[in-house]
Amino acid sequence: MRQWVVLGWFLVVSITSANARDLGSIKCFGGGDGPNPLMDLTHLQDLGVTGFETQGEIQEFVLWESKGSVVYRNSEGKIYQLALNGGKNTLLAKSRWPISRVKEDTNTFLALRDRAVTLDTGFSPPRWQTWAYKNGLRHLYWHRFLGTESLFSVASSFVRPHQQRIEVYSFSRKGVKPHICNLFSNQGEFFHLGEGHQYPHVFLYKVKKEGDSTRLSYYNIQIEGEIAKLPVCRLYQAGQYSTLIPGNVREVYSFPDLMTTNTNLFVVRTDHPERNLLWDDGIYGCRYYHLENREPIVLNPKHAMIAVWSDSEGLSIIYTRKFEKGEPIVIRPLRDLIEGPIKKEHLALSNNGKELFVLARPRGSQTGTKRQLMRVTLP
Repeated sequence: MRQWVVLGWFLVVSITSANARDLGSIKCFGGGDGPNPLMDLTHLQDLGVTGFETQGEIQEFVLWESKGSVVYRNSEGKIYQLALNGGKNTLLAKSRWPISRVKEDTNTFLALRDRAVTLDTGFSPPRWQTWAYKNGLRHLYWHRFLGTESLFSVASSFVRPHQQRIEVYSFSRKGVKPHICNLFSNQGEFFHLGEGHQYPHVFLYKVKKEGDSTRLSYYNIQIEGEIAKLPVCRLYQAGQYSTLIPGNVREVYSFPDLMTTNTNLFVVRTDHPERNLLWDDGIYGCRYYHLENREPIVLNPKHAMIAVWSDSEGLSIIYTRKFEKGEPIVIRPLRDLIEGPIKKEHLALSNNGKELFVLARPRGSQTGTKRQLMRVTLP
């Protein structure tokens, strides 16, 4: 076991290479070679649809459930808060940069995507906070850290040939320098940032080509606390598949809210011509699906559901833990009612899994018609 501790005015880092006995060997069982079918039960569902009037065309939005509202930015860069009960639109601020989907429980702070900029709506009028740090950040989550609500973000870069630097930032309030963990990979190692993070972890994965398949390993950066008011981070391997993944791995999603000590829950997207989506569920085993070139969208990490869009089938919602005749079910809300493409920034699912918000153009509308925000009541 190797361990380094680097001390500085702004970082404390611990990188650990774990022993083999500390690692989980992830075995895929069940599901066969795939791909597996999906049972379409749309015709059995009664799906209610509600539309909302907004100020201008929405570019992106975030669902603020604790305040019963949606916050969106329109094509003019104006940020509004829309009350879902009553439909009132309240102007909050302006920004030419997109807003981030990352939110905290009180729904008070808003972040700009990929930038060290936040908006505190607890003031009237709301106040911007800006840190003079690099752009290209990936925001992960909000968490109360060192006594204040903090936005955790990550950045990756190469500091020299074949060595990667991963920086974990914690932005709190104006005038306070971000706390940073600085981690360096071994020569020749490269980590990919996955989707689906939960404090105190940053979810990473690493791939190794073996013929036409891929060896896939999972890692976590763990934010362990502080020493002398500086953050302490540790990088460790969380598991490795004992079987190879067919094709090249394109992206990995985790569901930390639904994972327990011995239960995995991952979605792996690959470029395999048939088995291009692996659903790895520690309860029901591994299943492969054929999504062609469609990109899976995780609607809410609290629910084992994904969405996909295609011009031929429209928007499909796949319930991976609800079965009909032994296979997961799919419903296609708004069938023949909306036009695509639909991407992840166009969808949001409530925490109870019953309300789906969709930003889309009505089918058959004239060219240039703005996207409309709709709420679909799910079964």
